[in-house]
Amino acid sequence: MSLSNPWFMAAVIGVLGVFHLEIISTFLNLAQFRHALPQRLREIFPDETVQKAGEYAGRSSHLDVLRSAVSLAALLCFWWGGGFNWLQHWSAGWGWSAVYTGVGVIGVLLLAQNLLSLPFDAWDTFKIEAEYGFNRTTVGTFIGDRVKGLLLTALLGGPLLGLILWFFQTQIHAVLYTWLTVAGFSIVMAWLSPRLLMPLFLKFKPLDDGPLREGLLALAARLEFPVVDISVVDGSRRSSKANAFLSGFGKNKRIALFDTLIEKHTQAELEAILAHEIGHHKCRHVPQQLTLGLLESGLMFYLLHVALQSPEFFRAFGVSGQPLGLGLVLFSIIYQPASLLLGLLGSALSRRHEFQADAYARAACGSPSLMDGLKKLSVDHLTHPNPHPLTVWLHYSHPPIGQRLAALEA
Repeated sequence: MSLSNPWFMAAVIGVLGVFHLEIISTFLNLAQFRHALPQRLREIFPDETVQKAGEYAGRSSHLDVLRSAVSLAALLCFWWGGGFNWLQHWSAGWGWSAVYTGVGVIGVLLLAQNLLSLPFDAWDTFKIEAEYGFNRTTVGTFIGDRVKGLLLTALLGGPLLGLILWFFQTQIHAVLYTWLTVAGFSIVMAWLSPRLLMPLFLKFKPLDDGPLREGLLALAARLEFPVVDISVVDGSRRSSKANAFLSGFGKNKRIALFDTLIEKHTQAELEAILAHEIGHHKCRHVPQQLTLGLLESGLMFYLLHVALQSPEFFRAFGVSGQPLGLGLVLFSIIYQPASLLLGLLGSALSRRHEFQADAYARAACGSPSLMDGLKKLSVDHLTHPNPHPLTVWLHYSHPPIGQRLAALEA
């Protein structure tokens, strides 16, 4: 490692820069609670709700800062203490092929990362979320979810990762082959996930016959949105927070409503929320986001190819040789700033899509029902009523509630 190595300097500046930018964003966002709310928001968020939301945001943000600081400290100690070079020599003694060794090394580091994050996840779930009335997850469910997640990562991610490593080891056009493989995998998983993967974590049951089911189906028919099923998801088994989503392609679309959403909202509000989700499909937001994601992944794989060809890149992390699997891990570190910058574009596009979906729902169901539903969701989730623009710019995939209401009223 040397200050004259441009890869080393880029990695240090990127890692420390992203960390400090997140710190600044967090404290600016918390400081917003000291500012008076616009009149529109004061009518939605009474003083006691704003105070509670501020306390909740403060507790969550402080935990996130601590988590990031511990993660950064662990990375820097491992990196500057020669940990990556030690890992390279240790894994070389396994006697495996380059592809299997690469998968194994990445698996070891992912497991270590999960173990490091586990105490923070548990504190967030069983302390902070529970204290503010959100958590309903049992210890058994918490552990089971993580075990299932690790197993799915190994079963699905392991073979995909092995194929990516094999491409970069053997193929001249590895960037193209990897990009096409990941694109195909993403599309297949988007189709399989609600059918095979999500039921491993959530229980789906058909929505009972009655006015709500009839109303939702009638709305979908009126908006020419073919639906084959409406399901209720047992989200209340984990959290009191509500959600809804659509899945499927073509004429096989499915509606999923969390039971917590049904409990807290009127039928008119649920229809408006469904119209909003339908609006995303009608406005072709899904293929737009998919296209943007594919373009980003193509750029990422090209930059990965450039990094893997450079001995200086590996020396920046104190690694001798050019181990393929470890190279992917090291690239993920140096790619953080680029990922953040590209994420800004995706988040901005997503916020624009939310405005368009709101406008579609307003045309389909009128403004009052959607506005009432958004207000309830914001108050029930203790959403930040007036987040700082930097935080919105960095992380918000949805516009703040005040902007959405203003657009619906316009």
